[in-house]
Amino acid sequence: MSWRREEKSDAPGRAESTLLGLILLIGMVAVVGSSMVLVADDSLTSVQRQAEHERIESGFVELSQQMATASSAGDNSRALNLETDQDGAVVMTDTGHINITGGDVNKSVPIGAIEYQDDDGTTIAYQAGSVFRETGNQTRIVSAPPIEYDVESETLSFPITEVRDETRLGSGDVVVDHYETDPLGGSSLVENDTVTIEVTSKYYRGWERFFEEQGGATTVRDVEVHDDRTGTVTAEFGYQEVSDAFKTGAIYATDLEVQGGAEIDDSLTQKVAYPPLTDEVNRLVNATRAPKDTFEGTDITRLDTVDEHNDSLEDGIYVTDGIEESGHLEFDLSDGNATLVVDGDINANDETITVSDHENDHELSVYLTGDYDAKNGGNTCVTEAGCYTNEDATVIQLVASDESEIDFGPGGKSRFEGVIYAGGTNEDWTERNGCDKQVCIHSNPNFFGSIIASSVEIQGGKGSIDFEYDTQLQDEGVGIYPDPSLLPPQLTYLNIAEHTVDVREK
Repeated sequence: MSWRREEKSDAPGRAESTLLGLILLIGMVAVVGSSMVLVADDSLTSVQRQAEHERIESGFVELSQQMATASSAGDNSRALNLETDQDGAVVMTDTGHINITGGDVNKSVPIGAIEYQDDDGTTIAYQAGSVFRETGNQTRIVSAPPIEYDVESETLSFPITEVRDETRLGSGDVVVDHYETDPLGGSSLVENDTVTIEVTSKYYRGWERFFEEQGGATTVRDVEVHDDRTGTVTAEFGYQEVSDAFKTGAIYATDLEVQGGAEIDDSLTQKVAYPPLTDEVNRLVNATRAPKDTFEGTDITRLDTVDEHNDSLEDGIYVTDGIEESGHLEFDLSDGNATLVVDGDINANDETITVSDHENDHELSVYLTGDYDAKNGGNTCVTEAGCYTNEDATVIQLVASDESEIDFGPGGKSRFEGVIYAGGTNEDWTERNGCDKQVCIHSNPNFFGSIIASSVEIQGGKGSIDFEYDTQLQDEGVGIYPDPSLLPPQLTYLNIAEHTVDVREK
């Protein structure tokens, strides 16, 4: 009986607990349901906005295509339906400029834009034949600029399409009419030179990304951000002809720094790009591993890793895995040319590579896959009149990979007499003794000849760098490239035209 009474006395409390739990459960379901509705609404808004942006992007791409067609079709009008929201798009005539230089070309073209802005900060814009989408600091290329390279004619073409008047475009029918075309001098000869395109625009991030995608990160030589949130992107195309290497100066590099009071004659330096010869270096490495008849009966002598003095090497082809600090190769070129293929590093210390005798313009060509390290001294020179007497920089030619790092000093007094070719535009270098360039020249080196590299840094006090150009290089055809057919495509012609069109509501 007591058990039954206790059961009855607990029943109301249990009922109240059950009811309270049910009310709480219903409340939780309502809250969660409301949250889900809110999240769903937000997601729906985001999806709708994304779809709206993609639709407007498509409209801008179509607008870009119709503007390009109107430019080439003369007086024919082009029509399209540009669907935007109620705010429409704005046509602006002066939002930046494009400078193009190279050969005898030096043109500056003002550029405008057609711009749509959403309330969320997204901008979709047409500029000079391209369409960009920008959100905050992120820029996406919707349609690339019409810069084209024709391999057969070696021609870089850049038609720049511009708007004539400022106006506002609502959502609906738009008409595009050709106004005029300025050929800007027609097709211009830029052989043996590079072409620099400098774009100043509020959409500079998009231009930067385009140039990087087209030619790699090293195509972009500089990006400068201005106070008004615009930026200037400088891109460089083309290479100098290899046959012109060494003819006018001591240092050729797209990036050259002189620090610490060191003195280099500015007339002997040029900021230009020469093509990398890495493929040629690797071709020779692979060819010397093949049967000897690869070189039409010329003997190939394998030296393995050089760690001792090998004197009286004569004309022929020599292959080694590297040269250690104690290694020394001495060549006598009285009877002909010699080729040294180094599939590894050269660690220069004391006399490393020397030519004791040469006649009839005979040469020593050195092909290097690794690094040239003369941090603690080391000599590569012609010794007929003594290694430290400037004699003839046309005799020794070092051709390195575009990934090779080259160091002179800071220890000892290194000497190099000859030419160094390490062309290309690479930028990622190991920092060595405070220098992060491809070629690092520290205090007390003695250099007679010429250098081509992607970047060079010279460190030292006044009078600490003995750097002299050999004028004999002006008249000598230095044969550093046995197979010109393997050169990268050259840029011979630059074709620029400025097209102006009217864009208006129908």
